Amino acid sequence: MAGLRGGAVHRREGGNLIDIASGWAIIRAGEPQRMNIETIRERIREGNYLVKRHAVQHAIKEGFDRKNMVEAVLTGRIIEDYPEAQRALICGHTKLMGNLNFYLHVVCEYADPEYIEFVTAYIPDETLWEHPPFKRRKR
Repeated sequence: MAGLRGGAVHRREGGNLIDIASGWAIIRAGEPQRMNIETIRERIREGNYLVKRHAVQHAIKEGFDRKNMVEAVLTGRIIEDYPEAQRALICGHTKLMGNLNFYLHVVCEYADPEYIEFVTAYIPDETLWEHPPFKRRKR
């Protein structure tokens, strides 16, 4: 379909127009904006991310580090989206000490036009999440 900006190409997805070149959602004014996982990954690869205090506290408590958060985001997928808060929960694999594979949840905020913020990160609790931990258990 012909695009809105200078001949750009778009596709419909979930009621939104998606700019195929950038992956950005073109949404109606007043609606919360969602973020594309590839855009998040691109910013992370470019080093445009910040690790917030809460994420550091969980990392220390649970025995993982910044590298594990980055790896989880680069290999993971968005499992919950919170467009009103401009945040997404990403679940991905990472390794601890080279041989222990585990899932890690990272909440990423994308409100800043340049940086992704790792708001918090944690090893998912098996009592709260199905295995693999992509979906919350029903209570």
